[in-house]
Amino acid sequence: MSLAIPGQVYTTAVCLLIAFIALSSQYYFLIPGLQNESLLSQLKSLAPFNILVGLVFYNYYLAVSTDPGRVPSSWQVPDQYMIPTSEQRRAQGITGPRFCKTCDAYKPPRAHHCRICRRCVLKMDHHCPWINNCVGYNNYSHFFRFIFFVNFACAYVLWLLVIRINRMLNDIRNFQFESEPTTTEAVFMVLDFVAAFIVLFCVLMLTVYHCYLLARNQTTIESWERSKVKRLISTGKIPLVHYPYDLGVYTNICAVLGKSPLLWLWPQRNPREHTGISFPLRRNIDPALQYYWPPRDPDELRPSIFSKRYRTRDLPLADRDDVSDTYYDSGSCMTDSEPEYTLDDEERSMRRVVGHSSDNCNTDSSHHHHQQQQRHHYPLHGGYEPERYPSQPTEDESVPLSTFLVSDDKKVD
Repeated sequence: MSLAIPGQVYTTAVCLLIAFIALSSQYYFLIPGLQNESLLSQLKSLAPFNILVGLVFYNYYLAVSTDPGRVPSSWQVPDQYMIPTSEQRRAQGITGPRFCKTCDAYKPPRAHHCRICRRCVLKMDHHCPWINNCVGYNNYSHFFRFIFFVNFACAYVLWLLVIRINRMLNDIRNFQFESEPTTTEAVFMVLDFVAAFIVLFCVLMLTVYHCYLLARNQTTIESWERSKVKRLISTGKIPLVHYPYDLGVYTNICAVLGKSPLLWLWPQRNPREHTGISFPLRRNIDPALQYYWPPRDPDELRPSIFSKRYRTRDLPLADRDDVSDTYYDSGSCMTDSEPEYTLDDEERSMRRVVGHSSDNCNTDSSHHHHQQQQRHHYPLHGGYEPERYPSQPTEDESVPLSTFLVSDDKKVD
């Protein structure tokens, strides 16, 4: 049993790391390197850095303290979108409105259940342990600005550090040692360089990925779903269907960071015209699609004899046309944190059954063959050959298990 690290430990560690890089870099090599500069030059170097640090802290505070978005308890799927199931709709991968079994309520479009927060989150992107909070509809913009300013702050530290080292090398070449750092300053210069470089490398990759998501108006979860939908379309399992929320790069960015490009990096709430429950759709898209997105693999919508739904006698519900897919669709009945039963699971289960049966057949066949050899040996010694019971199959009468499996496959085909 693994012990979960409290979220407060992560947030404290992040605050200490930001404070360490910000304070030690200024105290041990920025300010000492600017002693011979004028006050205006010192302000030009230190003021932008401290503004960046302030923006990092403030956006981090907003990302941690802002509720990502709760599903209103009174929310229900509009009646016109509660379409009964049919075999044709299942063949297209269209399920009923998504239903959260844990919350016992329908999920609004783009909402997902977080097993750590133990509730459904509006437009959930992911649960981030470093902010001890889900990244959702209300705080995604704060999270994006936080990682954006972290990159600038770390890059600024590295740039000032390179300038300081360059000055030191020039002084050494000119036999001037006024700017030579002490041992303590040299140690902290190395520590700050390593810390800032590692943070910049990791956060920069995350920022680039979220810039891509922002431009396409999709969350991390939706990017995984969209990749799966593309595979289903390419293999011909479902017809061509477009992602409903891609409105164009500029409109997509405005939907998260605000309408004015001049204020995109300024901390602010999401646009008021959005609610987090319904979202603008691209042109020529059926409004009902947002309640059924994403389409699912039609093969996964067919209950297996190994699935929990079959064992709990939920299968009859799936065959009725007057029952919504939410009652039996694995993507609706299960929470997002629970593993879904797929065809790979069924194949592994079938292999276990076949392997176990084949082992039994091989064991019985070898044992039966050994008995036949003993029985043919008895008459040569005047012995007694045991009587063959009619209910016991002979070696010629036994049918291999593979014969049944092949015939079943042919029937399925």
